[in-house]
Amino acid sequence: MSDLLWFNIGVDGYALIVLGILLYTSLISFDNTQDVRFLRRTIFLLSLVILFDLVTWVMIGRPGSSVYVILNIVITLYYLCQIYAVIVWAEYVQYRVLRRVMSRKNVWISIVLPLGTVFVLLLTNPLTHYTFNITPGNSYERGPLSSPIALLVMGYLLATSVWVMYKRSKEMLASTRREYAILAGFVIAPFIGAIIQMARYGISLIWPLAAFSMLLLYINRSRDEVSIDALTGLNNRGSLDKYLLERVRDDSQERLTLILMDVDKFKLINDELGHDMGDVALREVSEIIRQSFSSGHNFISRYGGDEFVVVIPQVDDPRMIDGFMKSLNSNLEHFNSSGDFPIKLSISCGTAFYPRNEVHTPEDLLKAADAQMYEEKERHHQLMGYKR
Repeated sequence: MSDLLWFNIGVDGYALIVLGILLYTSLISFDNTQDVRFLRRTIFLLSLVILFDLVTWVMIGRPGSSVYVILNIVITLYYLCQIYAVIVWAEYVQYRVLRRVMSRKNVWISIVLPLGTVFVLLLTNPLTHYTFNITPGNSYERGPLSSPIALLVMGYLLATSVWVMYKRSKEMLASTRREYAILAGFVIAPFIGAIIQMARYGISLIWPLAAFSMLLLYINRSRDEVSIDALTGLNNRGSLDKYLLERVRDDSQERLTLILMDVDKFKLINDELGHDMGDVALREVSEIIRQSFSSGHNFISRYGGDEFVVVIPQVDDPRMIDGFMKSLNSNLEHFNSSGDFPIKLSISCGTAFYPRNEVHTPEDLLKAADAQMYEEKERHHQLMGYKR
């Protein structure tokens, strides 16, 4: 074998090992949420693409009619899997950003049509050789449609990255902006691989470098598993505790406002609509809170269950909180008027300030906000005429 052939086999083999480790650890470490399923599917499809590429390099140029058949099957699957891999990647990115799956219309446009078109081309390829050709000596030759398919694949990756960067420009939360930057940067390594392949024919680097991008993404995702709530994408309880411990202490001069929020009648939503719709309600509420408090350096977290916490640094004046609360009520009213959820959502809030004489620890701050929140909830329930 030539040195170039050994190089491609070695790179593909190494990428397969990396992706295999990522797939295994995702199965034992991550919850089985929708976005994790998209992530696992992307890793699995990338693994298949690289596996088929590896088999092609091993079989190419070997004599025999069986080798000819195997190469045609393997390369056909290679083209199909790379199209499907970037589509599932786009689904994963959309879910991470919008917290919902693609609509049926978008699935049809982005999955059925591209995959169907490529499938028909590949099905007829033994007769037309439009996509690729296996010569009598079992060598591989590109067809006239090979480059357009490669451009389609890279176009999916690039369009997804551009869309994420646009969303990042509208996002104020530092943790979310960091994740969006990593999602958008996924395309960089494969594009470097494409440039190298164009400059040096015979080198296969696009998909092994995509595996490298997946490794970076996975490292960031593993870090987020510790600090980010999987359902809502907000900071979790552990991140909130750490944030407050760093700021609420005897020698701290920092001013803080903490707002504790609770979704009204959440048990009723779960009982009447089911827990799946309860999850939908929590995601919608988290997005409303995110929109309402995204300016500045506010810390937004899911406290647990149907409770959320917003910490506003450098503010301890009730009058300055009014603007945020008006924005929250306005966004909540706008959502309810849209009719997107079968039950109107409402939120009770409690506010506490630091420093105050009675507040010395994070627990004191949370208790003070909790006490005021339940006073508001009781008043709200009395106005609505029902008991908790």
